[in-house]
Amino acid sequence: MVFASLVVLSFNRKESLQRSLESLFRSTQAPYELIVMDDSSDQATQDYIYGLVREKKVSTALFNCGHNMGLGIQVNRGFQIARGDFLLKLDADLEYSPGWLSHVMWLLRAWENIGCLGLFKYWHPPVNFPDKLIAEHLEKEPHFCEVQDFVGSTICMRREIYDRFGPWSENVGHNFSEDMVFKEAVQAGGYMMALPESDLVVNFGFGEHLSSLIKVIDWKHGKHVYHTPSSIPLVFNASS
Repeated sequence: MVFASLVVLSFNRKESLQRSLESLFRSTQAPYELIVMDDSSDQATQDYIYGLVREKKVSTALFNCGHNMGLGIQVNRGFQIARGDFLLKLDADLEYSPGWLSHVMWLLRAWENIGCLGLFKYWHPPVNFPDKLIAEHLEKEPHFCEVQDFVGSTICMRREIYDRFGPWSENVGHNFSEDMVFKEAVQAGGYMMALPESDLVVNFGFGEHLSSLIKVIDWKHGKHVYHTPSSIPLVFNASS
């Protein structure tokens, strides 16, 4: 069975996480496992995630119960325990369009030269989408846009791309740089950065004071509590 591993990064903002995951549950029809990586959130956020685990709405949860360790470490740990054919890094402030994951898997299968796929066209002003556009690929469906780069709130790829060009940087000095070296390596390897023709998500929390991202990071410490993956992965919509 072909399925995707959705690695959702969580740090505080329980209400945003709940809004995002409820949208994901409603809008996702393709087979997937859901991995939540919580980077030392407050108790309310962790209690919410534990509740999802008890209700079997999450395939795997990993809690960093020490110091906040940063996005690069969390992405790598999530991808390393993922077992799907497609790997998706997703922030916890997204709302999903119906059928979004089916579209992602369809696009990555149809265009093997796509290295990394984003899901929405947005940059910090004054940079606009046309400034990043390289080409529009319209000769066959599904259509997509080739770009210089895209916002790292969503990054989707086939497993072999991460295996070849990963892991992500874990010791960068700025919490928005973890994906940059990885994406540059993918492009240097001859693959494209791409966006779907139409947005598949809305990033409703983008730019909200960055309170969930900027912290003093201790790279050497941190305890980890696993909800250990079973030998058979919990895959939702497995009959699709």
